[in-house]
This record gives sequence, structure tokens and C-alpha cells, in this order.
Amino acid sequence: MTRLTKTILILSVVVFLFSLSTYAQQTDDEMVKCAVSGEKMKKSDAKGSLEYKGETYYFCCDNCIESFKEDPEKYINQENPDGHEHAHQHGEEQMHEHGEDTVVDPVCGMKIKKSEAKATYEYNGNTYYFCMEGCKEKFVKEPAKYVNADENKVACAVSGSTFNKSDAFGSMEYNGKTYYFCCAGCKAKFEKDPDKYTKKK
Repeated sequence: MTRLTKTILILSVVVFLFSLSTYAQQTDDEMVKCAVSGEKMKKSDAKGSLEYKGETYYFCCDNCIESFKEDPEKYINQENPDGHEHAHQHGEEQMHEHGEDTVVDPVCGMKIKKSEAKATYEYNGNTYYFCMEGCKEKFVKEPAKYVNADENKVACAVSGSTFNKSDAFGSMEYNGKTYYFCCAGCKAKFEKDPDKYTKKK
């Protein structure tokens, strides 16, 4: 093999490796959307990903990952990731706030219609509705934990994921009410258009 042939061969390998590296970098920088909050981000900036039914889903924060793990079908089937609504308030007061037929699962915080509740439970004179039997079972074991959870639990105003108030990324006062966020992306989206997220509730 001549020196020229060796040089060409080496250059070919270098070019191939460079192309491979560039492709990998572009793949990492591909834009993806958080399966829970709908936040757009580079794949390399995602806080994590999960495989579910052969598909890979990406997330902007740990809270979104946990919300997805609890009920992946809820986020896969939703038409608009920004549109799913959660809350974390309980009792008759919450029922009136969201309308006569709309209630909130006190365990996961999911907003549901009474007619679509998978289970109900009476506690201290109030009827609580649940999106699935699993949530009811958790409630029955420790009802006081969820009835009094408003003091410690909050829901992200954008993604709807619930977490301890002390774990919130930040909060914002708007029209006399305090809103909490699970990550920087959700806070930025709220600041850009707060009416979009406050009017949907």
C-alpha cells in the first residue's frame, strides 16, 4: 500500500467519524415535547425519558416523569398536552368551584366528571370521587393525608402535576391568587400567557 493510499484511507476514516459525530449531535439536539407539560426542548436537554408501548417519551422535569408513570395513558391520549387540567383541592367547596358535575380526585388531583368516576368514598360527611380504584384504595388507607393535603400539596398551573409546595420551582401571584410551577419551562409559559392557564380551570 502506497503512502498516498494510506493517507486517503486515513482521511476517509476521519471524515466518516466526523460525519457520525455530527449526526449523533444533531440527533441529540432534535426538538422534542414533554409528554406531560407540552414544553418543547432539545432532546439533549430533557430531564429524562421513558419507553412505553414501543414509543419513547421525554420530560422537562422529574415531576412530569412521576405524573406520567402514574397514568401514562392519560397523557398519551390527550389531544393537547397543555390542555390537561389538574387541581389539588378537595371536598364540597372544590365541587362547586368546578361546577356541579366536575370534581377532583383527592389522591392524584385529576379533574373528572362525577358520572365518569371509577369509585367513590364517603368521609366525614363528604363524598370523594376517584379516577380509578387505585386512588380510592390509597385514600381509604390514609384519608386525612389527602383531605388535609392542601396545606402541603399544590398543582403546577401549567402541567397539572402535583408536588409538595416546598418542592415547587417557583410561584407567581396573578389576580390575587398564587400559582405554583414544577419547572422553569412551565413558569416561563405561564408568565407569557397567564390567562391561558387560569381561565381553563
